Amino acid sequence: MYLWKAWHDSRNRVVLYILAAVSVGVLFGLDVMSWANWHAYWMTISPVRLRSNFNFDMEVTFYTLDWLVLDYGPIVVLLVGLSLGASSAGREYGAGTMNFVLTRPAPRTNFVLTDWTVGLTAMVITVGVLALGALPFLCLVHAKGPGNVLAGLPALWVLGAAIYGLSHFTTLVAGSSAKGLILSVATVLTYSFLPTALHEWWHADALLGATQWTLRTFEYGSWPLSSFDWSVTSFWLAVTAGFMGASLAWVRWREV
Repeated sequence: MYLWKAWHDSRNRVVLYILAAVSVGVLFGLDVMSWANWHAYWMTISPVRLRSNFNFDMEVTFYTLDWLVLDYGPIVVLLVGLSLGASSAGREYGAGTMNFVLTRPAPRTNFVLTDWTVGLTAMVITVGVLALGALPFLCLVHAKGPGNVLAGLPALWVLGAAIYGLSHFTTLVAGSSAKGLILSVATVLTYSFLPTALHEWWHADALLGATQWTLRTFEYGSWPLSSFDWSVTSFWLAVTAGFMGASLAWVRWREV
């Protein structure tokens, strides 16, 4: 019953995010078509010795992976993860029904697990269609290995799960969507800028190196251009599990 309620309350937001992600993917796919037209024209006017130095059919796939998935993907993941995490528990606080939900004759953990099921499913679909929107256009221009554009999705999914977990937990603790979102954004900004500040001001590189390591799957040259980085993926999965455990513990021991 609560699963249906969670979906019903979030469906408009989820559909909007999915349509926006599809639109971004399609627009990038149209850009790929323009690249193909430019390349075809260039091949008719360029010397033969220059034509052999550029493999457009292969490069266009990796450029799409780099620009669309690895550049725009983290932004989509950040926005979707923060929003869905804050709105899931936050809708109960906003409606004043949190105490009612927690006093139902059902395990309290079902509340958290259901929120996570709906939220992570929505996040996975939204991020997935970002790449799927451009995939048909890669096929139309006869790009080699167009399926490789999906290679960056696992890294985005685990990062999105961690961000969702952060936002969900801070919202539970803060008691409102707005406060939870502020705490989550503050955490993300601190994670992003504090290591650089320490490096610039006090030449402390340890934290900067650790942060760069956790995000290296989004650099150019990531899989499939290199081996899949299981260590970074495992790190974000561990962070996700930590936030889920923290949310479950908070709900279980929270006094009504």
